[in-house]
Amino acid sequence: MGLLGAIIGGSIGFMFGGPLGAIFGGAIGSNFEGSNGRGRLPHPGSRPSSPLRTQQAFLVAVISLAAKVAKADGRVTPAEVASFNCFLQQNLRMSGPERQMAARIFNEARDSAIPAEEFARQIRGIMGHQTSQLRDLVSLLLSIGMADGKLTRPEEDLIRSIARELGLSERDFQEAKAMFQPKASLDDAFAVLGLTSATEKSEIKKAYRRLAKEYHPDIVASKGMGEDFQEFAAQKMRAVNGAYDRIKEARGL
Repeated sequence: MGLLGAIIGGSIGFMFGGPLGAIFGGAIGSNFEGSNGRGRLPHPGSRPSSPLRTQQAFLVAVISLAAKVAKADGRVTPAEVASFNCFLQQNLRMSGPERQMAARIFNEARDSAIPAEEFARQIRGIMGHQTSQLRDLVSLLLSIGMADGKLTRPEEDLIRSIARELGLSERDFQEAKAMFQPKASLDDAFAVLGLTSATEKSEIKKAYRRLAKEYHPDIVASKGMGEDFQEFAAQKMRAVNGAYDRIKEARGL
């Protein structure tokens, strides 16, 4: 059962408050009482009390931020909706009922006046000590943004702003973006590994081994991303392997 399946099945409570809690509550039709439509919610930076809740928070953040990115250029087109549904099915391996729940969260976030940056600040408060997962969130948003074949300037600008709110650097953003360059340069290959062309050979090998370990399926399952993200991890590992192969050839490793 995926992360949204656990919510649908009622096997674990999700509500942990803040903007993401408000979006999820609206999606499932919960009626919160309180000021500003937020209800009696804990502080946005409060941490979910279990790893599963953290995983659920991450997934709701991905869906909510994806909705904001899709709307960044003024409207969400049917093609973008279809691309997002395809992403959920193929990249996150969601079942039909889970995609229906994701669509409700997506629509709630799309129509909400809450800025994307507030979602980003909350998830940083929850997962700020897990920098690699926050970088993965940016990679996921870029993957979703490019699902229709192109990344528009408003989408890219918003994802860059989200990355800043997550506490990530411009280099982190460029590393994530380099994964999706159709004709990657050698500099892009280095960026995928989080390196520059001036990096020593020994450091290149260390960076590759670190990433190969980080995106191993067993590690992904244990670090808080859940089974829904296994295909994404495989996609990232393919990008890492491709970048390393290109660097090995160019540098004679």
